[in-house]
Amino acid sequence: MDNRFIRLFLSAVVLAMGTTGAVFAEEQSILEDPPVIDPNVVRLGLKDADIDDENFEVGAFIGFMSVEHFGTHEVYGIRGAWHVNEDLFFEANYGMTSVDQTPAEYAAGDFNLFTDDDRDFIYYNLSLGFNILPGEVFMTSDWAFNSSFYLLAGGGTVDFLGEKEFALNIGMGLRVVATDSLALHLTFQDIMTDKLKQLSDGSDGSAHNMQYSASLTYFF
Repeated sequence: MDNRFIRLFLSAVVLAMGTTGAVFAEEQSILEDPPVIDPNVVRLGLKDADIDDENFEVGAFIGFMSVEHFGTHEVYGIRGAWHVNEDLFFEANYGMTSVDQTPAEYAAGDFNLFTDDDRDFIYYNLSLGFNILPGEVFMTSDWAFNSSFYLLAGGGTVDFLGEKEFALNIGMGLRVVATDSLALHLTFQDIMTDKLKQLSDGSDGSAHNMQYSASLTYFF
């Protein structure tokens, strides 16, 4: 009876030691074998162009302006901006384009109402800008640039046909940050005047002078 009990006890001890050894061997195998998915991800050293902390921006623009009743002509000028914060900025513009004869002059033949200097459409204005819809512009699968869509609204002065008058302007644009200090703008503005409408066709109301331009600016 005692011998049977001793044999059963020894068998249980051997079985327990065998199970413990199998578990230990399995744990050693898990520790030694590399995982299927390596959690250590090597991150690429990408450079993200940003404006940093520069608040001032200057540059030049060129494009086309459609002066009401005078057709579409080349326009060029300079621009400057002060960025109050990431969302708000003030922008100043000075631009000029030259037009042909008025509709009345075309109808009268060689009759000229204005000198060549009077045909220069010159404007300067100050606008309040709001940055909205920040994002990125992808040129290729490897090249991406920070961008921002913005709105403009302001006022200024137009010098045209021997008259100076106050003009309202509204617009929108897209800014693409190419480097830490250079940006490309694509901008649309509507410069609205009253006297121009009366001088060109004698009617009341506002003349809408549409400008489409591209500019390169520098931050400092």
